[in-house]
Amino acid sequence: MVKDLQIVHRDGAGREVQVPVGMAAGVPLAEREPVWVPLRHPSERSIVTWWWSATSGKHVGCRSLERLSVAMLLDFNPKVADFTAWTARLEWTERGRSRRLVPDFFVRTTSGATVVVSCPPASGASSRWERQREVLQQACREAGWEMGSPRLPNKTALANLRWASRYRHPRIGDHAVERDLMQAFARPRPLLEGVQAVPAPQLLVLPRLYHLLWRRKLTIDWSVPLGPGSVVECGGSAPEAMRRPFTVGQEP
Repeated sequence: MVKDLQIVHRDGAGREVQVPVGMAAGVPLAEREPVWVPLRHPSERSIVTWWWSATSGKHVGCRSLERLSVAMLLDFNPKVADFTAWTARLEWTERGRSRRLVPDFFVRTTSGATVVVSCPPASGASSRWERQREVLQQACREAGWEMGSPRLPNKTALANLRWASRYRHPRIGDHAVERDLMQAFARPRPLLEGVQAVPAPQLLVLPRLYHLLWRRKLTIDWSVPLGPGSVVECGGSAPEAMRRPFTVGQEP
């Protein structure tokens, strides 16, 4: 157990403050500005990019493509009310050396809980990662947060969601076309057949269909590649990892 575990975050005025992690319980970290932004080094294979969140209307930082996929899943999940990246830094001293850790995402759920999602290295968990995870678990206990471990669906489901995510912006919405699409897919039918049943040009209808897939108003079998023959229906379910993009604590 780490003694004197501190957290650095920005207050409402954008100033950095440092307090014992136990005093951060009520801080809305999902709404604060980042305290750190990674800089890409030519020797590193990872990238730094940004995900525009349809949930919050903000850009969320991601320091690898794997984390970009996690951000997409968080944005797609209806139980996520808000999420952001790099808004807090943990600091502690161990064996005479100063240590730091910036978790990947701070998530606020619709129930009001704060979930800290930290992604393992792409190369796999290391002893250093396991130690950082232990410290993060301690921080979660002291601050009253929940520790989240990301999980990704299969590659096909991820590719399908990535395609639908291109049409996530609210400007894609069109109430009249969406109403016709919901009527067209009141019963399960192939994608192209349902699109052709809507009295509007296909180039206008298809983006609205993908927008409804993103909003979970329509659904498909996400484990099958998306195409003209994909069976589309109203409502329905999605793979477990898409409905629950992270596990909390000892949850299976």
